[in-house]
Amino acid sequence: MTPSRVFAALVPVNSNHWDENEPGFFRTGTSWRSPEQGRPASREVQVTGTAELSAAPDRARVSVLVSSGKKEAGEAKNSVCRRLDYILQVIRQQGIQEMNVTVTKDFRRIENAYHMEAEVCVVFTDFEKMQNICNLLVEKLTTSVTINPPTFYHSAEAMEDLR
Repeated sequence: MTPSRVFAALVPVNSNHWDENEPGFFRTGTSWRSPEQGRPASREVQVTGTAELSAAPDRARVSVLVSSGKKEAGEAKNSVCRRLDYILQVIRQQGIQEMNVTVTKDFRRIENAYHMEAEVCVVFTDFEKMQNICNLLVEKLTTSVTINPPTFYHSAEAMEDLR
């Protein structure tokens, strides 16, 4: 953690009387007075500060991609859907909630072939579980799957707790 910095300023009393050294005050004898009925001047201290805080992330997002290009539309779809079903099964078996999983599919024809891509985005709070799932998918699906490096971040709740 880095040290905090605090800045302070003395705010002068609003007045039409000005002393060359102290705006808003005038001198009477040996003491400074505010223009209000000769009472001792009240001064306000304003303090502003900045601080830096560091905290480990509490979330990680991993993207898993599968794709296939085949001459027949059904073959491209089946190829991707089999691997997609396996990926989702592994995620469910590890206890990841559905609300933390997003699946998108894209199917198109490019030149003389059909191409299908699917992306599974998973948000993890347990980083060890994330690593275990990614390792298992790489081991079982080898080069037919692309797992992007995790993106670590802070949830809104964690940020609020830091404040």
